[in-house]
Amino acid sequence: MSLVRAAVRISAILALRGATMVGDNVLDSQIFALQSNASGGLRLPEDDPFIAVYTDDATTKDISAPLRAMVVNGVTSILFEAGIAATMTEVDPDTDESRIVGIGLPPTDGPMEFFLDMVMRQIGDTIVDPQNVWAQIYMGFISRVIQVDRARAGSDQDGVRVAGQQLRVLAELLPDPVKGEELRPTSSMSRFLALKDTVTQPDFRAQMEMIEAQLSGSDLPWHIIQRRYGLTGAEAEALQVVSADPDGGDISVVSVEASPAEQVQP
Repeated sequence: MSLVRAAVRISAILALRGATMVGDNVLDSQIFALQSNASGGLRLPEDDPFIAVYTDDATTKDISAPLRAMVVNGVTSILFEAGIAATMTEVDPDTDESRIVGIGLPPTDGPMEFFLDMVMRQIGDTIVDPQNVWAQIYMGFISRVIQVDRARAGSDQDGVRVAGQQLRVLAELLPDPVKGEELRPTSSMSRFLALKDTVTQPDFRAQMEMIEAQLSGSDLPWHIIQRRYGLTGAEAEALQVVSADPDGGDISVVSVEASPAEQVQP
């Protein structure tokens, strides 16, 4: 339900495309990109080295959330997976020998693992790159990184060596904007949506348009307050945050006239 989770994932993918040795082969939420086959070996769905990006589990436990607020994102697991197989090679034009795409080394265990080590380092460098506009958007949605985990997997599948690595970033995300509330021009979501016309991938542009539409709605002040804190109508009335106008109008204070009170003799 979190729009910030979606924005983080899209921003990370766009930041990584063309920035690592997998080129543009950066996938959005590829289901089980690194998955086990029936015999327990690692199976890859791609024909070329790849990165897959997910926004995984999240929790607001131990995160201060007002009343029934549903816009708090809390700590979210952002997962980067990279995979390569020994068959993912190119031919050296000088020697006619197979070599790993991007590094020119033979497709044996050591070079394959090194390839993934390099890709994982490139991921880390890219998502904090001050000159990468999408990396800046990605970082803008994260208030702090709590934990970073790394893992690897490998197998020999039908005589083909397969290897994969995972980078899991546990990060506390900013809350979602409240529906109907005007976005500040300097907010992370506003800067994210401002780039929608620069996105060449139709799927991502459509998703950004849907996020923008979802955030639109009634901007009456008390509606926004109710959504922000999860107030019932009765609670909002008791707190006197609703308008007295049954038609939804609001009263604006345009001027205040005041003078000192007359002194009363004791």
